[in-house]
Amino acid sequence: MKTSTWIKIMLVVIVICGLYLVFNQSKEDMAVDKVTDETFQYEVLESPIPVIVIFCSDELWNRRSVPWSLKKPVPVILAIREIMKEEQYKGKVKFWRYTVPDGSYNQATESFDKDSLCKELNIKWLPTVIMFKNGSIIKKLEGGGCTVEESKRKITQELRNLLE
Repeated sequence: MKTSTWIKIMLVVIVICGLYLVFNQSKEDMAVDKVTDETFQYEVLESPIPVIVIFCSDELWNRRSVPWSLKKPVPVILAIREIMKEEQYKGKVKFWRYTVPDGSYNQATESFDKDSLCKELNIKWLPTVIMFKNGSIIKKLEGGGCTVEESKRKITQELRNLLE
């Protein structure tokens, strides 16, 4: 094949990948605001409504379900995105994301104790979902080993309990 044909094929592939990424961006991804060490007290602990905080890395959060990717999205994150998309809890529960900084994991202690908030909340695994109500931890869900459906069912049940 001629070089120009290969260039055209590459451009088509790039355009298709770009379109896929643009249209794969959903509004619920943007709806999860980031909470920081500085805003955690006010936004989470002092919130008048229940709060769910997803502790994860940017890499875990940004994984996409793409056919050529070996890195699959984490079921619990996908479950939370689905729950938010349904908007059943809009105005009743606030969803936040805390990005655990790279290098926070301490191999010696097998925990994220290099990050003050993770250390304080005893985060041992990413992702970890913590549900807060009136400044207290109500439930902590660690890891993402089950399916999206199981995660969604578990989180939905906990949300119902949280709102009772």
